[in-house]
Amino acid sequence: KAYLGMTAETDYIVKLGTTALASRLRRLLNRLLADGELVYKNLGIDFKIKWFPVLHLLANHSSMTVTEMAEALKMAHPSIIEISEDMKKEKLVISRFCCDDKRKREIHLTGKGRRLYSRLQPVWTAFKEAGADVNYEFDNDFLKAVGKLEAAIEKKSMHDRIISILEKNKNKKI
Repeated sequence: KAYLGMTAETDYIVKLGTTALASRLRRLLNRLLADGELVYKNLGIDFKIKWFPVLHLLANHSSMTVTEMAEALKMAHPSIIEISEDMKKEKLVISRFCCDDKRKREIHLTGKGRRLYSRLQPVWTAFKEAGADVNYEFDNDFLKAVGKLEAAIEKKSMHDRIISILEKNKNKKI
């Protein structure tokens, strides 16, 4: 069956079907990330896509701790730390100890970070419109399907699903 110009005859990952779900999603993600990085490069903007959620979140909050950002973005603490350290090197954020708990650090955007956020607004509007265009090609169901996939994985992880199937079929040799 042809899907987005890919057929099982010409695309091995498509041929594998749901067995290669993660591989197919990774390939799609890599394509989206590469296209996004190319947009920033062509516009002469020094911006890494992985900074987007942290920059956007901090621009809409005066400051946040790593824990607060991780919870808001549903990302792991080490990922938030890595992104914020990367952004700190570029002088987009600073961190300060919390006044009520010196073990915690609050992350703040710098003036440079706020200027970058402002500069990126028209670019992100274009990203939003391009995303809406793609969503329209899926009868406005793509984001709904992604949400359903996220909810299904949150309800029961792929790990748990796979282990459950393997246990059910434990008499079959692996």
